[in-house]
Order: sequence, then C-alpha cells, then structure tokens
Amino acid sequence: MLDMIDLVQEDKVFIGQDFSTVSFTGYSFLNCTFERCIFIDSFWTETKFYSCIFNACNISLVKVKETLLQDVIFTECKLVGIEFYKVNKTFFCISLKQCILLNCNFSDLLMKNTVFNDSILTECYFKNTHLENADFTGTNLEGTVFRNCNLTKANFSSAKNYAIDVSINNIKRAIFSYPDVMNLLKYFDIVINYKQ
Repeated sequence: MLDMIDLVQEDKVFIGQDFSTVSFTGYSFLNCTFERCIFIDSFWTETKFYSCIFNACNISLVKVKETLLQDVIFTECKLVGIEFYKVNKTFFCISLKQCILLNCNFSDLLMKNTVFNDSILTECYFKNTHLENADFTGTNLEGTVFRNCNLTKANFSSAKNYAIDVSINNIKRAIFSYPDVMNLLKYFDIVINYKQ
C-alpha cells in the first residue's frame, strides 16, 4: 500500500492497486515495481520515477507535467492519451515491451536507443523526435505519424503498418523487412508493377 505521507518511496512493490484519479504530485519512486496497477486519470505532476518497472498496468489518460521518467520499463502495459512531450526531457529514458499505446505524443523528445519491441502503437505521434537506434522490432504502427524525426539506424524489422515519409524524416541506415518496406513508397506519386 502506498504511504501517502512519505513523498519518497524506495524499493517498494505495489500489486493490483487502483490509483485512479490519485495525485502523485511531488512524489519520488526509486527502484519501485508496479504490478497490475491502475492509474486511470491520475496526476503525475513533477513526479519522479527512477529505475521503476511497470508490469501489466493500465496507465490511461494520466496527466504528466514535468514528470521524470529515468530508466523506466513498461511491460505489457496499456498507455492511452499520454502527452509524453510534457515530461521532464532532461533524463527521459523509457523502454516499452509488448505494450499497447493509443494516442500518445512523443514530440520533441530525445529517445535514442528506446525499445518499443512487439508493441502496438496506434495513432501515436512523433514530431522532431530523436529516435536514433530505436528498436521497433515486431511493432504494429497503425496510424502512427513520424514528422521531422531522426530515425538513423532505427530497427523496423518485422514491424507492420508503418507509413514514414522519407522526404521529411531521416532514415539513413535504418533496418526494414520485406514486404512492409514497400510502405516507404507510399508518399511518392508512382505506380508499382508487380508483374515480372
């Protein structure tokens, strides 16, 4: 159980707790684990998460403002409507594995080496985002937008449903799999003849 008096929580494990609409303003979590917790409509204003793990949590419509997410791992989590661009950008470092993300905004963030493995990113938004060496392996990117992003050496192996305009994004040395790599031709006014 969360001790609402102690603003610093360290090495705690929270299992199956419902934190919906709870305000975590000013709280710091160090090396904490959240297992199957619910955070719907909660407030993470100036909240600090250091080396925390979220497993199978519902993190929907959480208000983030100057939230610090440093070395935070999300596994099998649902994240809906998170405006990540409002977090503390200085030490922002997250990893997402087998997560479902809907309508999340990652604009103007430094996300080099970020892992999105085997996740579903639906209608998410990346604008002016630094995604060098990011790993989108096995990720479904249905309706996700990339604008003016640096995707140098990003890995899209086995990724699906991406639409990346190569004229406004840097994809130098990025890795793609066939046949989905054909999606890169979507923005060109060309006709592809599949006949040999």
